[in-house]
Amino acid sequence: MSSSALQEHLGYVGDSVRLEQFKSAVAQVVKHGDYITDLGCGTGILGLLCLQAGASRVYAIDSTAMIEVARESFVRAGWGGQVIFMGDYSARANLPERVDVVICDQVGYFGFDAGIIEYLADARRRFLKPGGALIPARLRLQLAAVESETSYGLADGWRREGVPSEFHWVGQYAVNTKYAVNLQREELLGAPAELGGIDFREDNPDFFSWDAELRIERDGVVHGLGGWFDCELAEGVWLTNSPLADRPIKRSQAFLPIGEAVEVKSGDVVRARVMARPTDSVIAWEVEIASGGRKFSHSTWQGELRTPAEIITRNPAHVPRPNCQGQARMIVLGLCDGQRTVRQVEEAVLREHPGLFPSVEETARFVAQVLGKDTE
Repeated sequence: MSSSALQEHLGYVGDSVRLEQFKSAVAQVVKHGDYITDLGCGTGILGLLCLQAGASRVYAIDSTAMIEVARESFVRAGWGGQVIFMGDYSARANLPERVDVVICDQVGYFGFDAGIIEYLADARRRFLKPGGALIPARLRLQLAAVESETSYGLADGWRREGVPSEFHWVGQYAVNTKYAVNLQREELLGAPAELGGIDFREDNPDFFSWDAELRIERDGVVHGLGGWFDCELAEGVWLTNSPLADRPIKRSQAFLPIGEAVEVKSGDVVRARVMARPTDSVIAWEVEIASGGRKFSHSTWQGELRTPAEIITRNPAHVPRPNCQGQARMIVLGLCDGQRTVRQVEEAVLREHPGLFPSVEETARFVAQVLGKDTE
């Protein structure tokens, strides 16, 4: 487990506003004796809140090593016997029974951009009892025009002074990237507009398209769009990462840059369209600044660096074959017969396939990686 993962989850459990709002939602929704599924449980803090509120069983699902932190924490808290731990992605997990409540915090910087729509749709279909509850229940998405040299520096850095001109072209990828930023109130050029809403209790489309008209309230420079969320956990219980909120949770906002900074005046109008295909993690944004007739079109698809081989393999008509690494993986897994130990598998690979990788050390590392990921 990396130190960055621990630091990330410390931020979640140490966010008093977030915990207070989830605790309020749990108190409203969870009933005595309820069965709970905690998706992407991490440290298990949300499942713990449910048990403290009277739930009798929690299915804690997480594909990372943080599930071991959850396991030990529940035992230390005296709840270990009421939690069933499942070390996998929720979409691959199967529960022995349906539950009364599904809870998770897969809310990204822009609300929908951490997979929550897909996760909750799958859980609602396979895990939840008829009439069961989801925490959270829905999102409202907010959008504002932003003037922020700090945020724009993330997108424009490749084209700035000090970077050799031979590398300026890389900027075309950087301006097609969504960034996590911490916007300040004064960096907004006007009041935000509500972009759209997503209700997790209903079926949602694979593709979203939202439009907003943003009115500029002070002279300045448009560097891009800032996006954040208001999330209703339960009826009347909201949490937000808005830079305008008095009590926001400790979570960044999304910054969507435009290809060139544009001056605007108070009273100008910026028209924006944001499109998303959450299952592909693709976001596109179009920005039109009416006063100057400037238009920009960006998408995270254009921001992906892809090798020619990757482009070919993404073609649906392509006939795939295992590459060298794929063949090596099959060799290693083919030796896992339920009898050989880890050391014996490694020795068999080195003996039977001495040229699998350029060195004995790299072969041993690869074998350990495969066995750690694809075996039990």
